[in-house]
Amino acid sequence: MTATKEAQVRAVLVAYRHGAVMLASEQWRLFFESGRFNKHHDKDKTTFSAVIGAANRVQMCRYQVVGQLESWLSNRANEFRDIVTRSSLDPDTKHMLHVINRLGAWFSRREIAMKDTGEIVPDAIRSLARSIIRHVMRQHRRPDMRYISMRLDHRAACLETPTEATQKNRVGWWINMSTMTKGTKIAVPLLTYERHERRGGRLCNGVLVTEDLESGALSFGVVSDIGTDCEASRAAYQPEREVMALDFGLSTLFAGDEGQLLGKDWLKALRAYDQRITRIARGQQRHGRKPRDSARYRKAVAALRGWIRTEVGRVLNALVAAKRPAAIVLERLNFQNPALSRRLNRIIQNCGRSVIRAKLADFNDRFGITSEEVNPAYTSQTCSCCGYVDKRNRPSQSTFKCLWCGSNMHADVNAARNIGQRRALSIGSVFQSKASVLAELVRQFRERRVRSTRSGGKGSTADPRSSNSYFGGTNTITARMSGQTSAPNLVLVELT
Repeated sequence: MTATKEAQVRAVLVAYRHGAVMLASEQWRLFFESGRFNKHHDKDKTTFSAVIGAANRVQMCRYQVVGQLESWLSNRANEFRDIVTRSSLDPDTKHMLHVINRLGAWFSRREIAMKDTGEIVPDAIRSLARSIIRHVMRQHRRPDMRYISMRLDHRAACLETPTEATQKNRVGWWINMSTMTKGTKIAVPLLTYERHERRGGRLCNGVLVTEDLESGALSFGVVSDIGTDCEASRAAYQPEREVMALDFGLSTLFAGDEGQLLGKDWLKALRAYDQRITRIARGQQRHGRKPRDSARYRKAVAALRGWIRTEVGRVLNALVAAKRPAAIVLERLNFQNPALSRRLNRIIQNCGRSVIRAKLADFNDRFGITSEEVNPAYTSQTCSCCGYVDKRNRPSQSTFKCLWCGSNMHADVNAARNIGQRRALSIGSVFQSKASVLAELVRQFRERRVRSTRSGGKGSTADPRSSNSYFGGTNTITARMSGQTSAPNLVLVELT
């Protein structure tokens, strides 16, 4: 693409983003006035057309903005539901709040009647619902439309198959794209690549124009519908096991409940990226410049993100191909690691979660494999064989040795097995606090009355619970009375 054409595309993108910010502001006003977004709200045609340049692009932009706002609000509705569910409110109040939330009527001015009784929801409960949703919304930034990608359909960017200028068959399509000048269009060639060819699907007459925030480079993507291909792959996929449990970590990328350890050099590679990125960032800061202004820094961060995407895809593809599960269970993802710098932890936290969740969503689309996250609290300290929880069960990063039953295995494999077991337990909820999870683990272990191979017999060690604070035990306590000159008293707390 020539410099002139690139400048024309950038002009359209800038106008599109400016219009998106204005449209988002209009939609938020509608939301707080009526309780709803409305993608068909088109009263001010003149202002938006003057900014974005064409009425059809205004409509495309409005649809895209409303879609992003509704997706963001859907996540907040899920948080609203969880807050109400965990609250100590009476059942009738909870039911009314859930009805308001399901209808998305937090700010609606219309009366809301309960379907089963016909009772009108009181104003006090509607006010409570507004307070809860405002609290939830304040916890998250609203979608930023200043950097939105531009999604155009055939009215503004029509795809055509190349006939003459194919650049040795590298050009897959030509885009006839409208510009900010009325009646003027430009032709942009799109190069094809192997991955897109393998993806398959039916080509739709739509184009996505994106700008890399680090490098500022423009890229074009064509939209394809893979629904038919996904239906065929789901029909052909035959699960061989019900559930595959995975433990995620930065030392070993994924550990399976059957003993698989994949991505063992994951942390080593991250440290190498960390050193390189930190070195470039410090050099920039010494000269009073921001790291992101450096092309070397942006290139290093882009390489890290690409490597994470490739590595996660490779490992998960291998696991699904080998085990063919119907469902995948994994712990709630946390990408923090003290062995890495704060800068790299922030980068991989933002990138890694989205990469893994996107891959799991792709498995659901293509093979019908469901996925869910469970609470990871104490999975690394609890024995998957007997259920005894003790921080001393894990003497090192890779070793797990139960002080109660003597089970010995790789620590990540033990954690993966606990994750699989929690799928059907109350402590599996990601909204359970660590304290409540620990209390339930202790209660369950006491009820099981598991026989210990480490205590009670001749030559065995002492009961580990007597020095385990989780079970109310303490270490041997030395008590020294004031003025005492003889040997101190030793108090051993023994638990039944």
